[in-house]
Amino acid sequence: MFERPSRGSGKVLGFKISDKITGEDVHRMGGIMAEAIAASGKIRLLIEIEGFRHMEPEALLEKLKFAKEHAGNIERMAVLSDRVWIKSWVKVGGLLTHTVVHSLSAGLAQMCAIRISLKKWLL
Repeated sequence: MFERPSRGSGKVLGFKISDKITGEDVHRMGGIMAEAIAASGKIRLLIEIEGFRHMEPEALLEKLKFAKEHAGNIERMAVLSDRVWIKSWVKVGGLLTHTVVHSLSAGLAQMCAIRISLKKWLL
């Protein structure tokens, strides 16, 4: 499941992912990002992952399809998570997409302060 805690401004988009993510979720997120790419050319992402347990196979396929089509349009991506293992996946994704990626794992108490610094990095 995902939500958009803030609409962002211009080319900066934010998503919050929790529990599990489906192929439909990734497809909808891809549509939002594709619209922003069409409007701005390049986008910057802030992705917060909290309590994430797994991704459906269809979600992974949708994610790879989007990355293949739009990798050059993602200028920066910041990922904040309470799961340490996410950091490894983010690094691999950054290598595949040639995107500047900044990933941090933190406890819930630290996430608010880190979120502010990541937003500044994206601007």
